[in-house]
Order: sequence, then structure tokens, then C-alpha cells
Amino acid sequence: MNGKTTIAALVMTLMTAGAYAADKACVELKTSGETESEVVENGQKVKRLVPVGKAVPGDQIVWTITATNVCKTPTDNVVIANPVPQHMTYVANSAMGTGTDIAYSLDGKEFKSAAELQVRAADGTTRAARADEYRVIRWTFKAAFAPGATAFVRYRATVQ
Repeated sequence: MNGKTTIAALVMTLMTAGAYAADKACVELKTSGETESEVVENGQKVKRLVPVGKAVPGDQIVWTITATNVCKTPTDNVVIANPVPQHMTYVANSAMGTGTDIAYSLDGKEFKSAAELQVRAADGTTRAARADEYRVIRWTFKAAFAPGATAFVRYRATVQ
């Protein structure tokens, strides 16, 4: 994958992340892709997230989706659904979001917990879905967003 493809994947993700709420116009989303970099601070090596420069196959991108209630009233039933970018695979157990229930989908329509997601083979047998088969991640917030409230969710994906 070249830099142009990586940028295209980033733009696609920025355009396709979706939020749902009682009042959809109240939830504003911002998506960013970063890589983890080791830097020296005060003589100590620490890991920091930095904007994606050039990504090559094998690189992990940390995707962060920030949701903000831009209305003057609380917004409940907030759900963020974000596709794993094309040419990337989801990193197992990397999705996180404080105060959320996380579900996954193989087709963008049916969402289940990772433990419940099944793949049916041509012969009719089923097996547990692998993390690299997840195509969409969905976070459902358990509490309403107060006016001006901001929350974020995050996951990792590897460039193929």
C-alpha cells in the first residue's frame, strides 16, 4: 500500500463514520488516524500518538472517533458505527470506549459481541469469527451526552 492509498483510506473513514442519536444533528464526529511513536521526554522513552505520515503494510493505525454534543440540550441514545478502512484489518481486542457497549459486524447490518459473532461455511458449519474479518465496529453509549459533552472511542487497525 502506498501513501496515496493510506490517505484515501483515511479520507474514506472520515466520511463514513456515523453517529446516531435522538437528535442526529446534535452529535458532531471527528475521526483521526495516528501511529504510536517512541519519543524521549525528560530522559525517559515514552510512547505517544502522532499523526499518520507514511503508512506501509504492517503498520498499526490508532483510529480515534471523538463525539461532541453541539446542542443546548442533552442527547441520548448515542451510537457510533465506524467501518474498518479498506486495506486494513482490525486488531483483536483493541476497541475501547468508556461507558459504551461494543459490538462488531461482518456485513455492517448485524452487530454482536465478539464472542457471539459467527461465520457460516459453505457446508453449513459455523465457527467463531476472527478479528480480521470484522468490517464495522459499533459503540453504544450507556448515558446521555450533556450539552457540550465530548467523549471518544478508539481502535487499532493494521495496514495490509
